[in-house]
Amino acid sequence: SWKGQWVGEEWRGHWTDSLRPGNYRVPVTLTPVLNTRPTKGSKTASRWATSEGTLLLQTREDSLWATISTPTGDYRYLAGKRTHNTLIFNTFDGAHLFRFSATLKGDSLVHGSFLSGTHYETSFDGVLAPDEGEGWKSGQQAFNGAEMALTGVNALGDTVTWNRSSLDAAGKSGLVVDVMGTWCPNCMDEARLLAELAPRHPDVQFVSLAFERNTDANILPRLAQFQEALQLSWDVLLGGKASKRIAAECLGVVDTVHSFPTTVFWAPGSDPVIHTGFNGPATGEGYVVERVFFESQLRRLSGRSKNH
Repeated sequence: SWKGQWVGEEWRGHWTDSLRPGNYRVPVTLTPVLNTRPTKGSKTASRWATSEGTLLLQTREDSLWATISTPTGDYRYLAGKRTHNTLIFNTFDGAHLFRFSATLKGDSLVHGSFLSGTHYETSFDGVLAPDEGEGWKSGQQAFNGAEMALTGVNALGDTVTWNRSSLDAAGKSGLVVDVMGTWCPNCMDEARLLAELAPRHPDVQFVSLAFERNTDANILPRLAQFQEALQLSWDVLLGGKASKRIAAECLGVVDTVHSFPTTVFWAPGSDPVIHTGFNGPATGEGYVVERVFFESQLRRLSGRSKNH
């Protein structure tokens, strides 16, 4: 939430992150940007191997656009400015406040820093990578052989179980389980893709299983708000606290959860396919690869394809 007031030409206040304990606040000052003009020409793209992952950078004049890809997801849309040899790019999505800075020295990024809100700071550096493409692929992990069954609590406080018998009773040919958290930006990107694809597969049951930082009395209304905001046509169930161990125990079919989100595609009579992480729209080519994978899995669950 935001709270503040105008003082002359400035807005001064603070942003409160309700998902963090201890009344976590970040001071905010907003000032008008004067004498702006659009940049001209084409963007120049480059890739950098950095301490936080692969930096996908585009520049035009003094403006820059970026994301950072990691094995489990990406930092979504980043934007900023180059002043002489200093790069600064950042993002704020309502839940995460990230700021990157570095000095460009030849083919290296040096003396940099990465800040997350006011609670975390670390060094940031990198080197220019060969332009050989990212080699995008959808991350997957092994099935442990356990029976497919999960339980969560819906917005009404009722316990809901999905397994083979409940899937058969619902007349569904397959199940998609989205293991996520409302605090996770990559989870939002994945949920939006599922919401887009779900109407094409009415014979497939979708369910989101949330693992949250806070599980007090406010969490079920929050999950209902999340469901409404992302226009999800299925339940968002509370699975437990935001812990990879707890998520793995709740899901059952993996020994550990490597990342949020993790997505399970399962048709009774076959082993579940377990997808880990998510490359969102900011990655461009990476998102295309994810989309193709998700579409192929949904066709398989609908009986339209035999390919896994």
